[in-house]
Amino acid sequence: MVTPRYGQLGASLYVPATHKTLDQILVDGCNDARSIILCTEDAVVPDAVAWAVQRLIKALKAAPKSVPFLRFVRPRNPFVLRQLLESPDAVARLDGIVIPKFDHKTMPAWRDVLDGNKTLAIMPTLETPVLFREDGAIATLDAVQDLCNPVIALRIGANDLLGAIGLKRQPGQTFYDTPLRSTMERLITVFRPAGFELSAPVCDLIGEPDTLSREVALDIAWGFYAKTCVHPAQVALIEEHFTQAMARQQPQAHALLSSSEAVFKDSGQMLEATCHTNWAKRVAALQIRV
Repeated sequence: MVTPRYGQLGASLYVPATHKTLDQILVDGCNDARSIILCTEDAVVPDAVAWAVQRLIKALKAAPKSVPFLRFVRPRNPFVLRQLLESPDAVARLDGIVIPKFDHKTMPAWRDVLDGNKTLAIMPTLETPVLFREDGAIATLDAVQDLCNPVIALRIGANDLLGAIGLKRQPGQTFYDTPLRSTMERLITVFRPAGFELSAPVCDLIGEPDTLSREVALDIAWGFYAKTCVHPAQVALIEEHFTQAMARQQPQAHALLSSSEAVFKDSGQMLEATCHTNWAKRVAALQIRV
């Protein structure tokens, strides 16, 4: 199994495993999303989980192995993941697993199941209250590093983190306008230096494209080049921001990496090899379509 690259994720569209057109989405995708995440966790009511999981496994087995987009499953818990792994034909249609509510406390139960398929790519989701503390974030980093499976990226679960402090996003409010801005800063400074990429959180204000646009611009400024979305209408806007960002940043990155000068000017900005090489290598490696 080839591990997908972070730059391939784009706007990852969450689709409940109970969706009425699940079979068609597994074949054709949805609104040109580059990655689809099929959810059996928060998007499915408890009474429907068993049915949703069996329906999903059946639909995966019937789906073509090769499609022009990435397919992931978010299992509700380690037991659901085990059910999925017991169907090799279903797993063969997947590009990886999104692990919900991952931290150092939940890691052992997930690892016990994942050890049965150590080549399966994963994306742990950071969305538990332990991340509000520096020691909790560091312990969770250690837990990620203890996993044997290849890690594509770590996803940030905004709604769970907001819910943990009794908040929900209000109209016109980006994630950066909430008290969790400092948590975002912590996740970046703990996980990125350790070599892990992060996916920006969902904007659940579906009918506010202007708010989403402001948020994605900030995502990119903070170094996020992948983002969760919960509605097909969000995909094109997010992808347009990524495309424009790459059109600006990739020429600069390549100019820096190919230059022998220590400092030079490019497009009205100073580029300095000592300070900007890590950024340039990240951007050059993304290979996001432009």
